[in-house]
Amino acid sequence: MKNPERRGFLESIKSIEERLLLIVNPMSKKGAEIASRIRSMIRREGVNLEETSTDHPDDAGSTLEFWSKRFGGSRVIMVFGGDGAINQVINNVMLSHSNKNVVLVPFPCGTANDFCRAMGLDSVEKTLEAMAAFKVKPIDLIKLEMVDRNGKQTVRYCSNIIGLGLDGDLAKRALGYKRYGVAGYWYSSIKRAIQLIFKEPETYLLRIKTPSLEQYGHFFDVLLSKIDRYGQNLHVAPGAKLDDGKIYITIGKPMSTIKAFLTVMLLLKGLHTKMPGIEFFVTESAEIEILDDVYAQEDGEVRFYPHETKIYLSVERKALEVLSPAESS
Repeated sequence: MKNPERRGFLESIKSIEERLLLIVNPMSKKGAEIASRIRSMIRREGVNLEETSTDHPDDAGSTLEFWSKRFGGSRVIMVFGGDGAINQVINNVMLSHSNKNVVLVPFPCGTANDFCRAMGLDSVEKTLEAMAAFKVKPIDLIKLEMVDRNGKQTVRYCSNIIGLGLDGDLAKRALGYKRYGVAGYWYSSIKRAIQLIFKEPETYLLRIKTPSLEQYGHFFDVLLSKIDRYGQNLHVAPGAKLDDGKIYITIGKPMSTIKAFLTVMLLLKGLHTKMPGIEFFVTESAEIEILDDVYAQEDGEVRFYPHETKIYLSVERKALEVLSPAESS
């Protein structure tokens, strides 16, 4: 950070009257290092700074009450981590109903950093520069309302993408290589791809309803996106924006290994929607009935959905304010 930008950043920090909260993903070595540098810079200016860390995704619900009481009034929340860390913070903010008091400041310190890329904050330096100008932008969130076979209801939020089926399976397999970052994810994915040369991908029985259509059958993958690019390089939802009020749905139907490989290649250019066996459509809400056990990933966090689970998806418009790049209005 250059000296003029550093001065602008510190002046902006000192002008914030509300509490400043710093959250670090302890599993992110990069995040911990950058947070330490920023923490020292802020505290030298005598600014009130509170700090906590993210938990395992399964612990998010148990920390909700603590979050609401301790940090619910925080105005600026700086998150040092990847998509999973941001997902956990967003859920704590939204479920504690403190979203009206919060500006989220994400630092790209994870594996893919899809959310930060979609926001135009694809480097730590860009986030620091944006903090100097401190312009914010309201974004949409996908709201998931789950009902299991026993009628138990759960609510969660997603900021960028949900993947059911193959995508969830790959995310689950990548957990063992997470410490290697992007390289680990691609290694586990390529390893799985080689296995699929000799065996077609497993399919899952799902019913997907939107206000205008219904899809029922065995699908190998379903992606529900608010961002155009996923995993840095996959152009999964051409035209998608974080504030357009839409959910972009891609459904992969059973196909041969060769066609599946070709589809992935076209996915790099956003041309997969032209492939037979791929359904692509845009909606404002959807209902998914899960008729087979299936793994999913939500902003990179792995979830398991047993059969007979129903998921109701909707868009919560302009639900959260996020730091916007310095060059945008």
